Amino acid sequence: MEQVEHPNQAPTGAIRPLATPPRRLPFGDWAPAIIWMAGLFMLSTSFFSASNTSKVIEPLLQWFLPTASVATITLLHALIRKAAHFTNYAILFWLLIRGPLRGRPYTALGCCVLYAMLDEGHQIFVPGRGASLYDVALDSSGALFSRFLNLAVEDAA
Repeated sequence: MEQVEHPNQAPTGAIRPLATPPRRLPFGDWAPAIIWMAGLFMLSTSFFSASNTSKVIEPLLQWFLPTASVATITLLHALIRKAAHFTNYAILFWLLIRGPLRGRPYTALGCCVLYAMLDEGHQIFVPGRGASLYDVALDSSGALFSRFLNLAVEDAA
């Protein structure tokens, strides 16, 4: 057996014990998803109602599309708002599947659908907002689309 030059150093060729993994925060994996859900909750307040977002989005659309009719601007505003539903829940699914629900895509999808229902239910109590099953379906389809993207990435790897 070889002599150890330093008492804290393992002999050359010896198998070193595995380092202990870094200590993780109990809810550290959940933090990005919880922060995102808090952001979604804020988007469900009256501050982000259609009448309020139209004050920002519609002038921007008119600036980018000066020849567009009022009906076109109104339609584009509505499409932007609906695209936000789809995109926000696609991101939520991705945060869940890459974090606390890694390896459990159907649980992540169920969480997205449940949160979409809770979020729309919250809007019943917000002045200037209303609940819509259509929005729950749109939110859920964004999460489902994200699942399809997740499958494509897994297959490519």
